[in-house]
Amino acid sequence: MRSRAPSDDHYRDILTIPNLITLFRILLVPVFVVCFLRGWFWWATAAFALAGLSDAVDGWLARRLQAQSQLGQALDPIADKLLMLSSYIVMAIPSETNRPIPWWLSGVVIGRDVGIVLTAAIIAQVTGFRDFKPSLPGKVSTFCQVALIVMYLVAQVWAAVHPLLPGCVAVVFGMTVYSGLHYIWFVTREVREFRRRTGDSLP
Repeated sequence: MRSRAPSDDHYRDILTIPNLITLFRILLVPVFVVCFLRGWFWWATAAFALAGLSDAVDGWLARRLQAQSQLGQALDPIADKLLMLSSYIVMAIPSETNRPIPWWLSGVVIGRDVGIVLTAAIIAQVTGFRDFKPSLPGKVSTFCQVALIVMYLVAQVWAAVHPLLPGCVAVVFGMTVYSGLHYIWFVTREVREFRRRTGDSLP
């Protein structure tokens, strides 16, 4: 049987304005990385700020235009994580143009996100539970991580900010570890409630 060609409606569902903005945000990631590694910190800051602005705009437009889609729901967190993880990788690379953050902090931030994704995938596969919601500590942790990126970028062009970075590093480390442990407890509780509702007898 000949497969059906995608309809115009199918393409319209994919090529929505919010989805195109999200794709633009993904394309900003290599721009940010190149500018950062070359020491063009004003341009790196501009790329990071533009990515943050596009994140707010595409979500607002998706709600305003009622243009939510499965593709958009998948791409949005991917774009956010790509920018976040790329930032913490390049910030830990020593060079003549910047003072790196501790490599172990980047490891903790990246390890937490990778661990959460893998845990969610395993739980979804074993139990069928897929309603993974962000926790409040997770949101606070993300805010602190973004704040450190912004402060770090500013510190590269304004030396007076450098003394504040060690304190910010400590806060990000503490919140990242705490939010990761809290998420384990949070998801465990949600999965147990899901099993109770569905009558799942697995331990």
